[in-house]
Amino acid sequence: MKKDYKNFLAWMLAFCSYSAVNAQTATTTPADTIKKANSSYKDVVDGGLRIQKSWRNTGAVFTLSGEDLTRMTSGNLLNTLQGRIPGLTVVTGSGEPGYDNPTFYMRGQSSWNIQGNQVLIYLDGFQVDMGAITGLSAYEIESVSLLKDAAALAVYGLEGGAGVLSIRTKKGVVSEKTQVFINGKYGILSPIDLPKVMDAYGYTTNYNTALTNDGLPIKYANPELYKAANDPFHPNVNWYDQLLKKTSAIQDYNFGFRGGNNTAKYFVLMNYTNFEGMYKNADVIDKDFGTNAKYTKLNLRANIELQLNKNLVVTANISGITEDRNTPSGFTASDVFNNIMAIPAAAFPVKNPNGTWGNSSVYKFNPVQLLQQNGVYQSHTRNLQTNFSFLQKLDKLTPGLDLKGEVSFANQYVGIYQKQFSVNSFEITGQDANGNAIYGATPVTPISQSSSDGGGAHWNRTSVRLGFDYDRTFGKSTFTGMIQARRQGYTHDGIVYQVRTQGIAGNVTYDYDKKYIIDLSGSYSGSADFAPGHRYGWFPAVGLGWIASKEDFLKDNQTINFLKLRASYGTVGNINEAYRFLYQQFATGANGWFTGSGNTYHNGLIEGPFANLDFAWEKKTTLNIGVDFTLWKNLSGTLDVFTEKRKGILEIPSASVPDYTGFNLQYANTGEVQNKGLEASLRYEQNASKFKYYLGGSIAYARNKITKRSENPQPYNYLYTQGYEIGQMKGLVYQGFYQQSDFDANGALKQGIVASSYTNVKPGDLKFKDQDGNGIINDYDKVPLNYNKLPEITLGFNLGFKYAGFDFDAYLQGVLHRTVSLLDDAYTYTHPFVYNNNISEFSNNAWTPQTANTATSPRLSTLANPNNDQQSDFWMRNGNFLKLRSVELGYTIPQVGFLKKIDAVRVFVNGTNLFTWDKIENLEAERLSMGYPLVKAVTFGMKVKL
Repeated sequence: MKKDYKNFLAWMLAFCSYSAVNAQTATTTPADTIKKANSSYKDVVDGGLRIQKSWRNTGAVFTLSGEDLTRMTSGNLLNTLQGRIPGLTVVTGSGEPGYDNPTFYMRGQSSWNIQGNQVLIYLDGFQVDMGAITGLSAYEIESVSLLKDAAALAVYGLEGGAGVLSIRTKKGVVSEKTQVFINGKYGILSPIDLPKVMDAYGYTTNYNTALTNDGLPIKYANPELYKAANDPFHPNVNWYDQLLKKTSAIQDYNFGFRGGNNTAKYFVLMNYTNFEGMYKNADVIDKDFGTNAKYTKLNLRANIELQLNKNLVVTANISGITEDRNTPSGFTASDVFNNIMAIPAAAFPVKNPNGTWGNSSVYKFNPVQLLQQNGVYQSHTRNLQTNFSFLQKLDKLTPGLDLKGEVSFANQYVGIYQKQFSVNSFEITGQDANGNAIYGATPVTPISQSSSDGGGAHWNRTSVRLGFDYDRTFGKSTFTGMIQARRQGYTHDGIVYQVRTQGIAGNVTYDYDKKYIIDLSGSYSGSADFAPGHRYGWFPAVGLGWIASKEDFLKDNQTINFLKLRASYGTVGNINEAYRFLYQQFATGANGWFTGSGNTYHNGLIEGPFANLDFAWEKKTTLNIGVDFTLWKNLSGTLDVFTEKRKGILEIPSASVPDYTGFNLQYANTGEVQNKGLEASLRYEQNASKFKYYLGGSIAYARNKITKRSENPQPYNYLYTQGYEIGQMKGLVYQGFYQQSDFDANGALKQGIVASSYTNVKPGDLKFKDQDGNGIINDYDKVPLNYNKLPEITLGFNLGFKYAGFDFDAYLQGVLHRTVSLLDDAYTYTHPFVYNNNISEFSNNAWTPQTANTATSPRLSTLANPNNDQQSDFWMRNGNFLKLRSVELGYTIPQVGFLKKIDAVRVFVNGTNLFTWDKIENLEAERLSMGYPLVKAVTFGMKVKL
């Protein structure tokens, strides 16, 4: 299969090369014709299913140039979008090579069921999974557009409610010669931040203190012995240094060509990426066996457009990507980093005096041993994305009418290969009279060996569309529009019935004198997920536009060069794969019974939730008002203000059902959420002098509120989620630590001091505010606090210049109104000794009688403490941050000497995530330094055009 796939890629390359050669042998086109032929790529708005001239667009659409994405160094294309598109929140994933997918949200959240990554992703006009996008090269991207309001999304019907991200790849252009380009860059990566844990001396001394606080005898008689660096009987291991390198590397190289004439246009790109992980000495046992995290990608793209005759155009877009991921076997990156943070420096040596691997019966995890000798897990991913279309002009029937047909097939398959070994490791249990180590009678880990080979995740998506486009002018009136029927099938591993959707979508746009615009759009679409008779819905939208700068009172105005006011109103829907076929009732497994003398067990069945025959999609109605402008020829901007009302959010009614009825309630479309916000962007460009410069900024704000939700009765309004944001942080209000003066001589709380329902508190435990005044801290005292983890505000700042061959660009992203919880996301880091945890710098100033007035963390204890583990503002932190996402300095070498034969040679150096400013001490705010670390990069590269 792998060989066949490579042959297919080779065939594509040969076919594209053949087309390029034949196109170049045709008669070349004059320069004015070239300019006209290439203008179709400019001044348009990409709507995914439709393309609209930008001045005629009435929807809220933001478009980002693909060139902007090349300035960041990342193994995942989607991570280059961070902060660059107002209205798109990109939540960073892991930093692990090949497993670094981000999470997308459009205009925040407007449903508790619409989680991250339900934004539809369209590639060259067809929906694909995220896995088909991550491996693309930034150098093959023409533009990325985010569709945000009903005028832009109504044609997507019941699938457009979470927004659409439309990505267009580069196409061929009419040119006098083939444009050949070569790009290469090499990046040096290093962790942005790592958790800081205590050394063995700090661990042992503080552990003794915790035991004393618990009324238990101390464990370490002489902590001073643990200051040594190479004493296996008193180990002092820095697990981060043992496991991680200071730097790793990423390489990216691509080669391609682009060109064409009036008969054939083509774009071909071949790309190679290699992204090395941070693991240290991963190949020390065997150079060919290395278990370092690694991501290697090969991708080939070929886009071709053929003008078969004056009325018929055929296009083909083909992309093939292979991805190879390599990680240590038997455990995940999360396991590794959770353990190297949790295992104390004093736990055990990396290797014992006799050369065997060290270990402990408590932790049973030697990360260095497992990295070097536990085996390798490899996955091989094959992505294929193809679409073919034709456009037949029907001017003979009526001018401006086109027939358009399109078909697409997208597929991903993941093959898995794993070798897993286990070698002996031993625990040192003491020393004999001669000072030699005494080991446990049995190894902590036994010897074993296994291998497996099989299939992993896979999906495929097939789409077929057929319809008409129309564009015709009558005097000062112009009508444009489209109507299309479409059907799509989608299946993946783990799904029994494929997701099938189909329907009709269309729009009609009318403009008068290029000043007054009305756009009517909609979709009648349905899904097989719903009951017959309830499968289809109508999703209409209207958009209005007024180009005020064309009016006589603003025409030829020296200040206002362009001014367009627009408004839209309409409805879109959302289906969710997690909620299907709710109109049917199923039996589910239950406890069974035994029969016969042999006590034979029989599985039981019970009635599942009642069927909901009215089960339907979620429906979102949006009002958007926007303005686009250009002032003084150099200052351009856009502003959108929106309000959304989402109804029909699925939830299980809160009413209780007696057990004797034998059934449960089904999900119902009863929830409602309101979402409001704004997006704005501004850019100033000065290109009139030798020193060309630009600067710009953007802001996006979205705040939601649950307006209807089925909930159990509560004694206080603040205990409901209704009336608050989705994911609103709630918790107890911290009021300091319990002090010794709060307790009597017997250790009982004094009269009038608030008690905890979670445990019997002691001096040094967290004290909270009694909200209801009953003298007991419980869940009724948890109130809304701060914000949630998803930021309400995202900021972007961009500046750059070009002068004397030099060019500079910098981009900063900031997020505001964001709260993170150390209890949720950094438990091991903040809870020393509990569940055998290590101790970090967070507990440097733990409560003691001596530090009672200055302590910053609770008393040390080896025992779990439910009181201190309650969500509260003590654990919450301001999650705002400002990050230098990218900075680049380049120089285009003058065309002298032999370089005269080369169109351009540019060398550059750029940085990614070089600096971060936040308010969380010792941790990086974006992911709290947990898991595989996020990385920063310094990259050197070259671009050559021939």
